[in-house]
Amino acid sequence: MEIQTTVSQPEPNEVESPQKLTRLVRFLDRVPWLIPTISFATGVAGFVMVKRGADLARVIAIAALAGWLWLLIEPLVRRFLERRRSGIGKFVANFLTQSLQQEVLFFSLPFLFGALQRDVGQIAFISIAAAAAALTAIDPLYERWIAARAATRLLFHAYCSLIAAVVVVPMVVHLSLEDALPLALGAVGVWLLLTAPMSLRSLRSTRHKLIWVACSILAPMLVWLLRAHVPPAGLAVTQAVITQSIVDRTPGPAIRTLTKAELSAGVVAFAAIRAPSGVAQSIIFEWRHAGETERIASEIRGGNDSGWRTYSRKELFPANAPGRWIVDVKTPQGQLLKRMRFTVKD
Repeated sequence: MEIQTTVSQPEPNEVESPQKLTRLVRFLDRVPWLIPTISFATGVAGFVMVKRGADLARVIAIAALAGWLWLLIEPLVRRFLERRRSGIGKFVANFLTQSLQQEVLFFSLPFLFGALQRDVGQIAFISIAAAAAALTAIDPLYERWIAARAATRLLFHAYCSLIAAVVVVPMVVHLSLEDALPLALGAVGVWLLLTAPMSLRSLRSTRHKLIWVACSILAPMLVWLLRAHVPPAGLAVTQAVITQSIVDRTPGPAIRTLTKAELSAGVVAFAAIRAPSGVAQSIIFEWRHAGETERIASEIRGGNDSGWRTYSRKELFPANAPGRWIVDVKTPQGQLLKRMRFTVKD
């Protein structure tokens, strides 16, 4: 009796796909600078297009937002691929995740730098974002500090999601900054809650698990409490001046020093602010002097190449008006857009 045995062969497509992906990864290993450079270049292109009011910026922003969505579904894809073939899920997910994190962070940096003011909080925020972007471009450090455990990987996902939502979402769905930040923090909170079981399972000691829980709870709360120091990405002041006259939203000569008698003509704080097309944004002019503050609200709309022109006029001054005055242009949640100064002499 002759017994015949058959050995099943994998389908050609099943063999070729991992091999092609492996060759792609090996190529990128030889040129590790390629993806960060492309990501940063698209960010600069998007920033320039926003300045020019072009629709291409929105296309680039949607591409970056697609990367954010991948970060949200990555654990599900990882488990699905692992069930089909052991090892392929980790290989594909880590490669795509690291590449998309680079895209999100390097794309966002030009917008963050474009909104930077002389504010310690804003400088710290951008420094952390730049350090995170650099970390994604250094494979040995990324593999050791981020990708080695689900807990650190998912926390880093959450941070990248926050940056993407703060910078990209207003450009794509026309949200104001005061609406984008709560949405971003809400999405991050839901993400951390859904991925908590996977993260906690990857940690061995109880101390590490408590640290992860503390970070997951305190980090979003800290961002919300310090929201005034988050750079107002997407908004840029193209012109700002203190003057005493304005005609058809065109400011008169800039002034730095006034006498007390000249205050009777009033003082105008003028600002032209560029915002993404379709965005309606509230703006606050905050007048400060001798410990007293007066806030005057205005509103701008995006899509103007040279910036939406707005101003705040102050005509009533206190008896102790002499001294240094500061006029801050801010968002409703306190993000500094521009600081102007003038002095009143007695």
